[in-house]
Amino acid sequence: MEFGKHITKSLWGLADKALPVAYGLAYVYLVIRVLPEEEFGNFVLLQEIFLIISGLATALALQPMLKFASEAGKDSSPIVIVGILLNLAFVILSSVAVVVTRNVLGDVLHAPTLAPLLLYVPAMLGASFIRNIALVLLQTRFGISRIFWVDALHFLGTPVLVWVYSRMHLFDSAKDLILINIISLSASSLLGLILTWSMVKWKARPTAGDFRRTWEYGSYSLGGNVSYLVYSKADTFILSAFTGPVQVAVYSSAKVFTRIFDMVTQVIQMFLLPGVSLLASRGERKNLKAVVEKSLLFSGVGMLFVMIPMLFLAGPLVSILYDGRYPDAVLILQIFMLMSLAVPVLAIGSNVLMGLGEARASFILGIQMLVISVVAYLVTIPWFGAVGAAVGVVVASYVMAWIALERVRHYVPFTIPEVLARWGDIRVFARSQFRKLTRHRA
Repeated sequence: MEFGKHITKSLWGLADKALPVAYGLAYVYLVIRVLPEEEFGNFVLLQEIFLIISGLATALALQPMLKFASEAGKDSSPIVIVGILLNLAFVILSSVAVVVTRNVLGDVLHAPTLAPLLLYVPAMLGASFIRNIALVLLQTRFGISRIFWVDALHFLGTPVLVWVYSRMHLFDSAKDLILINIISLSASSLLGLILTWSMVKWKARPTAGDFRRTWEYGSYSLGGNVSYLVYSKADTFILSAFTGPVQVAVYSSAKVFTRIFDMVTQVIQMFLLPGVSLLASRGERKNLKAVVEKSLLFSGVGMLFVMIPMLFLAGPLVSILYDGRYPDAVLILQIFMLMSLAVPVLAIGSNVLMGLGEARASFILGIQMLVISVVAYLVTIPWFGAVGAAVGVVVASYVMAWIALERVRHYVPFTIPEVLARWGDIRVFARSQFRKLTRHRA
């Protein structure tokens, strides 16, 4: 697989995954600088609950859909229908659970004003339901440009609506932001429905085997993702349980910059999971090994250009963007940037395992992640608060990146010198793109 052949789709992929970064920047100016700290902290907690449920639904129903539909090509309608039904069942059960336990969650998180806001979680899940399915369907056909427009309606639509609401003096609470997100997610779902309706034969009848293999793969995937979500979200909840929503606001004002890590992870998943699934199904082990090696080196070198500038610019960045608010976020942001090299390794490792169909190995990796992250958070957060939460995230990330790499090497043998030897591929790729650029300008 030559990366140069996929440059157009890669650019669309980067543009798509840059949308959350653009959203984050607008979020800084339009939300974090405007909302009172407790309101902002409450929204962060609600959003994390929403993202956890969405992530688990994706793991159980949509990841199996992505894998099996990518392999089946145009004959994927039965497996798609199974994924939709399983996703719907999970979302309904989760919505009921949140509504029933909302008061308990508010008490545990030291956020008494959070409970009534949690009643909006089912509406957010409903608004994003079709959108999430559409993104997976488009991904199976590598419809990256269409994925961009579906995502753009939400990630660009939300800040536009926040600006409009602010101009009308209607934006001053977490509830306002929740309603805006429901509107943008609904618009994104509508476009997704239009773009993907013809991709599914709705009269297709899934077999018992379709349900069984989706459930078997999805249950392992769910286990792995539970652990990942604990690793990536539990810091916020544990911090809230010890300190309350105000410290969550301070912590989140720094964590918002880690959206760039989410972008990298999602770009890797967008191409690597279906690509590895396809190569593995064809038995192309040599090409698979090359893809893993190139992915590790390309992403590692790329992340150096993120980590180094952010370490030095964290102070001025926080000061300018927050207009003097949240000064404690500077050190937290610098600590977060230290995990730049671990993020792509962990993403590559987990997606390669899932693409190979090694859901059990991914599940075990997830359990290890669960244990390591919770231990790290419980050790660091009670002693150091928000700074300790950031330290726990970084420590857990590097430990898990190393474990993930060792897991992958069991199925796709490679060595670190072989990865570094791919440096020549970076030079070839850079030269070819430079020639194309200069030729175009000429």
